[in-house]
Amino acid sequence: MAQLEAREYPWSSLGRLNVAGRHFCNGVMVGKNNLLAPASCLYDLVEGRWFQPKEMVFVAGYQRDDSTIFSTADSYQIARGFVPQNKSLKSLLNNWALIRLSLPLGDHTGWVGVRNSVTTQDLTMMAGYRRGWEHVQALFPLCNQSDVQKNKCPQRSDGPLNRYIIEENGLSLAPNHPISPQTFALWNLPASPQSPRKFQYVSPLPQNSVTRLLVDLGYLESPSSEIKSSTRAAQYELGFEQTGQANISTLYLLLRELNRVRNGRPVS
Repeated sequence: MAQLEAREYPWSSLGRLNVAGRHFCNGVMVGKNNLLAPASCLYDLVEGRWFQPKEMVFVAGYQRDDSTIFSTADSYQIARGFVPQNKSLKSLLNNWALIRLSLPLGDHTGWVGVRNSVTTQDLTMMAGYRRGWEHVQALFPLCNQSDVQKNKCPQRSDGPLNRYIIEENGLSLAPNHPISPQTFALWNLPASPQSPRKFQYVSPLPQNSVTRLLVDLGYLESPSSEIKSSTRAAQYELGFEQTGQANISTLYLLLRELNRVRNGRPVS
């Protein structure tokens, strides 16, 4: 498990949906104003009612009480087939809500793509805010589809974290329970990720994440060392264009190598 720099893209597209001051759940930006979150998070089982949009605040890139990127909800839609009190498979598979935010946070945070299918070649991982670690984003980079690696995944007691696929062009949500084709089309969910368009709050490059990976993989002695030359060395050794840039492509390259080294995962 690693702590993420939530103010770097692509992690900035993840955040906390705080509901009525009672609880929170993991949400993810899927558009300029659109947020995807579990529908169960929006229902009060005790009072038997749906929370009102005005009771919800989404904080993107939340980190150690830094909540400057936030918006209240304007409205939301619940996936057809979800019934809060129903534990059936149909209800479980439709446990999604599309929330429209009052402000276009996606311009500042970027957003993820959404993919319903995962192949054995996809590099998957789990990320989000956990119980007991509510103020930092956690990444489980070695939590992939191999049954052998279940001990490298978050525990159920940590609360539900989302699964993601990382590729050279960014991050995509890969739900454990696929979103129904009807809901996917109705909500017009993005197939591809989008990087931030404004940079007042978020770094468009995952410099911190790349630096940590360079250290973990032995390309860099410490975070204060020469990062650019170490990045070039890693890119050269791994057969990638030697740009020296700590961009999304480099992040993907290093996470792929980390999985090969630690998980014995073949490189596609």
